[in-house]
Amino acid sequence: MHDVAAIVVSHRSAREAARAIASLRLGFAETGVSGEVLLVDCGSGPDELPRLREAGSDRLLAIDNRGYSGGVNAGVAAARARMFLFCNADVELEPGALGPLLEAAGRPDVGAASPVQHADAEGRILLPSGFGAGFARDLAQAVGGRWGADRRFARHAARQWRLWHEGGETGDLTGSLLAVRRQVVDRVGRLDERFPFEYEETEWEERVRRARLSLRVVSQSRARHAAGTSAARNPETVIRRRASRREYRARRYGRIGSAFLAWAERGSSPPGATPAPAVFEARGRDFAVAVSPNPSLLPFAAAGLEREVSAESLVSAAGGPLYARVFRVRDGMSEPVLRIGA
Repeated sequence: MHDVAAIVVSHRSAREAARAIASLRLGFAETGVSGEVLLVDCGSGPDELPRLREAGSDRLLAIDNRGYSGGVNAGVAAARARMFLFCNADVELEPGALGPLLEAAGRPDVGAASPVQHADAEGRILLPSGFGAGFARDLAQAVGGRWGADRRFARHAARQWRLWHEGGETGDLTGSLLAVRRQVVDRVGRLDERFPFEYEETEWEERVRRARLSLRVVSQSRARHAAGTSAARNPETVIRRRASRREYRARRYGRIGSAFLAWAERGSSPPGATPAPAVFEARGRDFAVAVSPNPSLLPFAAAGLEREVSAESLVSAAGGPLYARVFRVRDGMSEPVLRIGA
């Protein structure tokens, strides 16, 4: 049995998977652990398989497109290890990242651990560590910039900044790279494949918390995530995302709660959002700029303003169009919402 099995789930992402696997190999060598890499391809088609075979995995599992949850589950069923890494194909561990991540996930009170993820080669544009779901959070996103948005953003921003720079326990983790002990999976079960795209880690992490296990962000561990790479290549992504959201809301909130959220989402743009500047000027280490496709800016990616950052670079990393807020990192106090792009 290996110490670690990295389960890399790919859909039309052979090039990215090769880089992810190389970073995992480096991590195994740095930490001296016995590791295997299982590359699980979810229905990319026969043209992709030759490139996947050359990506450097120990084993290649070709399955139908069962979504990320199905890919992870197929890897768990085939793996022989005490610890799992659930990995998107478009995530690369930075040098030195694996050791702290495995140490955190190996604690008996921890259900899963995740690195701090960034979108750019420089590591400056930080990606959300997780936001999860729940009626209050879904409603906060749905109402956008209305009804107490400044206070909600401030609370979240201060907490998110601390997680990026200090790590610690949190309520939710993004599922793109998770370190999980086999014992945890045996205890709480595998991912639910009724969620074809997104919400699968949200529901699974709810089971982890019910088992009185914590979720942790590991600030000493870093990874680059080219978010949305494979999703952008799949014309079914939007349909799958909507199906997952309907499934989750129907289970958690019922017909009335789901209908109320749908109503609240109408017209959620913040009133009076003005165009953002082409460049956000340097403001010192005490300030950052948050960006999100959601007008609530919950959750958000961010870049520190110790030096200037261009709106173009934020769109390149996080997609567009976007909403933006400059905020003070200590307490999340922010300036008015701006709009980047159409």
